[in-house]
Amino acid sequence: MMEFEAQKKSTGVTYLLWFFLGGFGIHRFYLGSIGVGAVMLICTLLGIFLLFPFIVTAVIGIYDLFTIPSQVRTYNQNLISKIGA
Repeated sequence: MMEFEAQKKSTGVTYLLWFFLGGFGIHRFYLGSIGVGAVMLICTLLGIFLLFPFIVTAVIGIYDLFTIPSQVRTYNQNLISKIGA
């Protein structure tokens, strides 16, 4: 159980990361969604020069606004299964 407590993710921290660094996908990296985080990061960097990648990042960001609690819950449930707590 101590291992779970040390590795579990917080909804509050995820929302803070989303709010301040969400365009770069940092909240997705925090939750272990490396692929989506990388897409958001690349789209944000390309969005400096092109409009479409910025729109992709904005759509994912708005989606995340409403789904962060379930994403954190899923991460923590998978963590419990992984460590057998």
